[in-house]
Amino acid sequence: MLRRGIPDEAIDFVLEHYDQSRPAPPSNAAKPAVIYIGGFERRRLKVYVERDSNPPKIKTAVWEGD
Repeated sequence: MLRRGIPDEAIDFVLEHYDQSRPAPPSNAAKPAVIYIGGFERRRLKVYVERDSNPPKIKTAVWEGD
């Protein structure tokens, strides 16, 4: 996420204030995930979290449109 220029505070903010969520497309090699989508500093961020993880296990995050 550092390579993508996504600060930890952006991930925390989206997980607390997301406006959309949906299951991530299935992958043969990965555990199921949920995508949380929300705004941070005028950009949209998608945060992929392993389903049923507590605390949330962040798999990855990407800016929408990148």
